[in-house]
Amino acid sequence: MTAKETQLFKQTFENLFLKGRGVSRVTEDSGIAEDLSTIDIDSDDTGEPEVCPVHKTGKNEDQNAQDPDIFIYSLPQEIWLKILQQLKSSELCVIGLVSKGFLNLTRDPSLWPELCLVGDAIGETSSVVNLISRCSHLSEISITSRDDISDLILALSNSCHQLKHLEVKYCQPLTYTDLSDLSTGCSKLETINLEGTGCLNGDGDTHEMEGSNKCYCGDSLSFSILFGEFKHLTHLNLFLCRNLHSKGLEFLAEYCDHLERLNIDEINYLSDESVNRFIELRGKKIKQLWIDGESLSDESFGNFEKMKNVELLSVSFADNLGARGLTSISKLAKLEWLKLRRGADLEPVDFVTAFSFGKLENLINLDLSECSKIDDAGIISVAKHCPLLGTLSLNWCWEITDVGLACIVNKCKYLVNLNLCGVVRLLGDFLPSINQLLVGLQLLDLEQCPDVQLAVLEDLVRQNMDLVIKDYYGEEVTPGRKFSEILLDHPEISFISYDHEYEEYS
Repeated sequence: MTAKETQLFKQTFENLFLKGRGVSRVTEDSGIAEDLSTIDIDSDDTGEPEVCPVHKTGKNEDQNAQDPDIFIYSLPQEIWLKILQQLKSSELCVIGLVSKGFLNLTRDPSLWPELCLVGDAIGETSSVVNLISRCSHLSEISITSRDDISDLILALSNSCHQLKHLEVKYCQPLTYTDLSDLSTGCSKLETINLEGTGCLNGDGDTHEMEGSNKCYCGDSLSFSILFGEFKHLTHLNLFLCRNLHSKGLEFLAEYCDHLERLNIDEINYLSDESVNRFIELRGKKIKQLWIDGESLSDESFGNFEKMKNVELLSVSFADNLGARGLTSISKLAKLEWLKLRRGADLEPVDFVTAFSFGKLENLINLDLSECSKIDDAGIISVAKHCPLLGTLSLNWCWEITDVGLACIVNKCKYLVNLNLCGVVRLLGDFLPSINQLLVGLQLLDLEQCPDVQLAVLEDLVRQNMDLVIKDYYGEEVTPGRKFSEILLDHPEISFISYDHEYEEYS
């Protein structure tokens, strides 16, 4: 609401509502308590039909001025909706308790473009279904940890045809029928997030395979075929969706023409062939990809360079990632966010080669946690060729020492978060100048680093009170010991008393 509209509403409110009740314009010194003490705020609900105040109501003028529903009709509905659009959903619920007129206003579908439902305690299924049914203008909804997801999906399919963003997290898996109904009633969906929920295939069976075991699910029964019905789908999150098999991934590549962001992390039995098929069909458009690498090898990792527009790449459990795969990834010139977790087979020279001769200078976030063989040479290469880093995670990279970290501190001036949990060879030699060189640093995690002295960390916090440092035990470091503790260790400290001056002036 603009300042002019706000002022207009305030004047209208005073003229039509407050002055009608005999209330003067309120200022800081107007004695508001005295003005309001004469007002009876309880409306007289006689069950009579609501009519415009310019018509005869059978009530006198003072009664009309005190009736909230009469006040409602003093402004056009469009103005009220403009006002109510500035309120949050929780505030609309409170306004709806004022009167029947306000209740009807707050139920206007245009006021409910978004909904967030967390847990079953928020309301019974019938109440939530009725709420969804009234929200015909709904464009975004988030549902978390509910057991009645099938009923809610049906309500969305029947009533919310403008829905663009759907989030269903950690609920019971959607059935094949649920997804089919959704594709029919909410075909305009652009974002679908089924993190921890997933879908059942057409046979209704669950797919709980581990590792690289061969999949025998029927191809035509894959739920992923239905995602082809969402012609505007660009973002899809299937994190922990264990019913997605290799052929299902290929179906996503074939039918989801506009897909730009895909999360298939924690699905650890996809084949190299299916990933290669996905890269072949969707590689040029994909911008963000989260994938579990446990069952993959350089047969697919070696083709990652074909995803030329990818800006975010996360590979968890990259146990079988080799030199060829890392070299391919290093050629992704548009990468800004890279996570390669648990690349245990990568040799130290592989990191030097990838970062020295690759195209990763645009990286802002780099996570090489549990890549246990990376050493100072690899870290120095990172420091020299990734100057824009804002977040660097090297958790449990055991071979790194203060030499590599000193180079990081000197070269990566924009670091905000530095995570070094479990880097056990650190002594803290790189720390004294860290506040001067990394002026924007907010978090330094040194958990499980046994040889870094606590006194050094306390001194850093004293110099920069905004810096959060985690010590060996994962606890936040404070500026130092209490003053009383210092006095106990230094009995030679004495105090000068000025009591005689106090007595002189008392």
